[in-house]
Amino acid sequence: MPAIQPAKLVVQVAELTEHVSEPKIYLKSLHELLDFYADRTLRPGQIIESAPLLKSYQVARPVLRQIERELAKVVNTDSEAALALADALWEQRWVETRLLAISILGRVSPNPPERVTQRAQEWGSKCKEDKIIKALSSTGIARLRTESRDEFIDLIESWLTSGNRPLELVGLRALPALLGIDGFKNLPLVFRWIAPLVREADREIRDDLILTIRILAGLSPKETLFFLRNSLEATSNPQTAKLIRRTLVDFPEDLSSTLRLELRRRRNGNID
Repeated sequence: MPAIQPAKLVVQVAELTEHVSEPKIYLKSLHELLDFYADRTLRPGQIIESAPLLKSYQVARPVLRQIERELAKVVNTDSEAALALADALWEQRWVETRLLAISILGRVSPNPPERVTQRAQEWGSKCKEDKIIKALSSTGIARLRTESRDEFIDLIESWLTSGNRPLELVGLRALPALLGIDGFKNLPLVFRWIAPLVREADREIRDDLILTIRILAGLSPKETLFFLRNSLEATSNPQTAKLIRRTLVDFPEDLSSTLRLELRRRRNGNID
């Protein structure tokens, strides 16, 4: 990978951006630029963050950041051309092109919201790479979250109740942002969304469920404990008990003692 010279990179990216309205030409030039800055030092068998389903140039973050800056200008001047390019970028099946597509989506005005929500729904159903899931659930719906709260909530609900594991995972990753919105108090709605997932307690989503429960515990420990107790009673799945046990450290002892006893009873009785 050649050393990044900021002045040269600015010129290269500016030349690239001249072809935004011509996706085929833009993509060809983009791949040439990414290939120029590709990290070729990885050895066979070396663990990398991106998943094997997508190829990656492993370019340094400053390269993508400069491309994103130029694309942001395009979003402001011609959002439809930017969205057409985002669609073309997503279809490329490279980590870098999909991150750029998500960057565009997160900068587009959600007016009408469908042009963001429909893409987020379609792209989310195909997300199996951790880096892409994280980006879509945060960057990709950034303006939707701040400017179209109802549509943002509806989108998360559609993800979490889809029965589609990639969408469920994207929805779980987006939940902390929803729970962090000032004025959002509808915790029973969130409990309803995640109840089937807690009863399933699948290993693939367990860490994200634990994070969500910890956030909920901070917002309303009594409501969250009531939800966990009901979840435990509604299933004999031993993984649910293990999931709940890992979250009890986030509750006051005086509130969680009853549930701790129930978990201990299950374990001693070989129910868990």
